[in-house]
Amino acid sequence: MSKLLDVDDLNAYYGESQVLFDVSFDCNEGDVVGVFGRNGMGKTTLLESLLNRIDRKTGTVRFRDRDVTDWPPHELIREGISYVPADREIYPALSVRENLEVSTPKGLSDEVVAERIQSVFDRFDRLGERRDQRGGTLSGGEQQMLAMGRALVRDPDLLLLDEPTEGLAPIIVDDVMDALEDLASQDRTVLLVEQNIKKTLPLIERGYILETGEIVAEGDSEFLSDEGLHEMYLTV
Repeated sequence: MSKLLDVDDLNAYYGESQVLFDVSFDCNEGDVVGVFGRNGMGKTTLLESLLNRIDRKTGTVRFRDRDVTDWPPHELIREGISYVPADREIYPALSVRENLEVSTPKGLSDEVVAERIQSVFDRFDRLGERRDQRGGTLSGGEQQMLAMGRALVRDPDLLLLDEPTEGLAPIIVDDVMDALEDLASQDRTVLLVEQNIKKTLPLIERGYILETGEIVAEGDSEFLSDEGLHEMYLTV
């Protein structure tokens, strides 16, 4: 498979504080790649760095073999990267359907927009049932589904997900994992940040463990299932 995302020697800063140190990794087309680590290890900063939502960074980011290191967030989104942040960033005053409508790219026909929204409802039954309900009145799990739906209606080439199961009830975690499994079966390229490594490992082709802003381990799901690694880098 061809390489979709290639990150080389990424260093990231908030003010004068350095958070990431010489991080290098890549994602092949159609792969689900996981990034794991305890809270505060730099996982969210990694995703924010890719979209230039941080103060400063050095290193190189290539997407589809183009240097996009300094591209602004809106251009990266237009190029085919969608991001679901941990705080979801939905529009609380808009209905579920309206949240999805305003998230579709400009210039699409009404028919294509309707098809993309319906595909989200097909993937998340709960959203279909609540299509006219305001986003701010949804449960946490439903808001997570809506945030993912907003990203998916853009039909991205690369989907960035930050802690999609954090704080969710177990039954909702299963729904979100089912959706991720569905995306994986469709060869959608996903870069997934998670603490719930045991739930996530069956979905990924490859993964990385971050510790204080550095990659300290990488490998396939079998390698990353080692309990010794979990105790060393993931157990709180």
